[in-house]
Amino acid sequence: MILALIIIVLFALLVIYFATKTTTHDTEIVVGQKRDIKEIGERIQSVLNTEKTEKSQERKLRSVATEASKHFKERRFRQSEKKYLAIIQEDHKNIKAYQGLGLIYLEQKEYSGAIEAFKKVCELDPTNDSAFNNLGLSLFNRGHYEEAIEAYERSVSLNNKIVHRFLNLALAAQRAENHNEEIKALEQAVALDPKVEYLEKLTEAALLVDDKSAIKKACQKLVEIDPNNLEAQRNLARLGK
Repeated sequence: MILALIIIVLFALLVIYFATKTTTHDTEIVVGQKRDIKEIGERIQSVLNTEKTEKSQERKLRSVATEASKHFKERRFRQSEKKYLAIIQEDHKNIKAYQGLGLIYLEQKEYSGAIEAFKKVCELDPTNDSAFNNLGLSLFNRGHYEEAIEAYERSVSLNNKIVHRFLNLALAAQRAENHNEEIKALEQAVALDPKVEYLEKLTEAALLVDDKSAIKKACQKLVEIDPNNLEAQRNLARLGK
């Protein structure tokens, strides 16, 4: 009887012990959950605050860019330059700011600065055909004809529908005495817009390297457009038409 009573007491004590332990553990879990929820809430708020700050910064930079563009249109280049530089100081990857700087330097014939600016645009946006064309212009005006050819080639590979870019490429190739490249570029220009002046340039380039096929095609097109073009007629006669 006494033994049974002892066993019952021990059992009761064990039940109380485990119940207390479980309750404490459960309480700790609940407190932990509350703490986790609080931390998550704080993180969400932090993200929202960051997004709010970023949006505010974007609005500010857009406003500065608008001012820079306005100054540029009014040909107030130094004021425009300062605005674009301020944008870059805040955002080192702002393509429009580098593009704006490049155009300012081109307008002022500061070609070294233009080269650096447009190189940065091309680095940040390798699909920007306009930037590659402007880089080519900058390089050409510094006398770097081979590099200009590379930039123009990249430009026309990205967008082959703009005539003057092929003319730019042809001129750079002419200066580099790469007449085969010049002929190829002029043929592309003529294919887009068969003007007499482009066909005459093509004929001149083809005559330099005696490219009979190119001479014949250009002169035939010239006579088609202008039947009184004596020079084209003479070239065709010399080639036996």
